[in-house]
Amino acid sequence: HLAVDKTGRCLFTAQYGGGSVGVFPLQADGKVLPRSALVEHQGSGPNRARQEGPHPHWVGVDPANRFLFVPDLGIDQVVIYRIELEAGRIERHGSGRCPAGGGPRHMKFHPTGRWVYVLNELSLSITVFDYNADTAVMTPKQTIQTVPKTLLAKEKFKSASEIRVHPNGRFVYSANRGHDTITVFRVSQDTGELSVIELENVRGATPRNFNLDPSGRWLVAAGQDSNTLASFEVDPGAGELTYNRSNVYAPAPICVMFQHE
Repeated sequence: HLAVDKTGRCLFTAQYGGGSVGVFPLQADGKVLPRSALVEHQGSGPNRARQEGPHPHWVGVDPANRFLFVPDLGIDQVVIYRIELEAGRIERHGSGRCPAGGGPRHMKFHPTGRWVYVLNELSLSITVFDYNADTAVMTPKQTIQTVPKTLLAKEKFKSASEIRVHPNGRFVYSANRGHDTITVFRVSQDTGELSVIELENVRGATPRNFNLDPSGRWLVAAGQDSNTLASFEVDPGAGELTYNRSNVYAPAPICVMFQHE
């Protein structure tokens, strides 16, 4: 996974197989310069099949562009680094702790910057954190299942894949591979905690990725194993999804991106 800081000066990369995080300075024209930093994670988790070592899965910066966040599936932590943009360096700052064996995969900030939502791939759950923007400290406050465990009992494969926050900050969406659904959550505007609104079938197989369009009116879900892109109308008041009866062929889609004008 990769991400660019908000000023366009540094490119950050997460190496899942290598267990490391890299930093590459960028020129004004976007040219990638030689790597300026490489940090290797250490540790493991209780799931011996998937957590035998560190697996950084995602990189991204905070709203203030001061810190880098790296959910590491192998060690059940979101590792936090202070960014030194001029030097192209990162310095370990701390971490947010996820449930043991959860396998943090991706994360998103709430538009207010007060809360962080971390998707745990292995346990199909979301951990909600309070976030202190001054100190860059994540404090866990809730972990909620994306799919009831009773509905997963017969699935031969089950894995959470992507998480998105609606632009209006009132809803969170996550994807469930195997169960092949999108879970819709309501966000408490007082606490940031989540409650389930609905489970919507993606009209495809293995939704590795999905995205909301910039207006928040539409959701497009990618079915990696069904070779499909399906669109859904988003109710901005209730958060619910309605299948738009538009399902097009796309070979093994794994990422959905919208161009922001």
